[in-house]
Amino acid sequence: MLELLTPSQIRAYLDRIGYVGSTQPTLQTLRQIHLAHLLRVPFENLDIHWGRAIRLERDPLFHKIVRERRGGFCFELNSLLAAALQGMGFSVHLLSGQVSRSEFDVRFGPECDHLAVQVNIGDEAWLADVGYGDAFREPLRLGDPGIQAQAEGRYRLTPWSGDPAACRYWLIQQEQPDRTWKTLFLLDRIPRSLQEFEPMCRFHQTSPESIFTRLRLCTLATPTGRITLTARANGSFKWIETTPEGRRERPLRDEQEYEQLLACAFGIRLPPSPSAAQERRDKPSDISSGISTESTQISPKQG
Repeated sequence: MLELLTPSQIRAYLDRIGYVGSTQPTLQTLRQIHLAHLLRVPFENLDIHWGRAIRLERDPLFHKIVRERRGGFCFELNSLLAAALQGMGFSVHLLSGQVSRSEFDVRFGPECDHLAVQVNIGDEAWLADVGYGDAFREPLRLGDPGIQAQAEGRYRLTPWSGDPAACRYWLIQQEQPDRTWKTLFLLDRIPRSLQEFEPMCRFHQTSPESIFTRLRLCTLATPTGRITLTARANGSFKWIETTPEGRRERPLRDEQEYEQLLACAFGIRLPPSPSAAQERRDKPSDISSGISTESTQISPKQG
């Protein structure tokens, strides 16, 4: 069961994302909160590499993201968003997404691989998602197979099969620069409980098959693009900045420069976990061993 944020927690959450508008459960409010969250709260998986367990209960999530001014991945970010919206009076459901595993054929991860949020306003349903990384900045209208244009790109929801009016599964797709459509994930419209996402949340924290155990990542939307920091266990660090002029990448010298950028660009200062730090020294190739060229590429979900 989803625990709602309390009134005081909602006020603190809105302050965290820099939102000062109305809290009435309207589409305008949803759109503004969605964008404000994306511009203030990074998508990041740093706790996994600092040896800290990720918990999906309301109060630990609130403390981490709001009080400690951290970020998180989809299970955390969208859970907190849902708890805040429902506390404001929105009608909210959690939905399962199966993330696309390839750009070239139809392969998806397991159920509950990704957590997304359905928000019902009047007789319309909207897809909210602040936990995918580089994707839509405004909610998408659910059940609408037409193209939905936004300032940063164009998106569409394609029925997996059958009549759109009765379709359970939808492909969430993003238009590419060459005008082709890339599938981000397969969405299941059946509402889920938060507990159903716990096994995949644990999997992504612990399995060597998960991209999140192999790559340290912190990424944040900006008004005109995106900034991203990555780190691999082989000592490779990278800063990526996307602007209207294009994408720029540069390698970083070392861990010190990485930590300086993490603090300056994202406001995150994490003391290293002794156990995690010792493990990295003893087994420097653990995180990156066995990664194929395809699996090391940063997908839209990872920024």
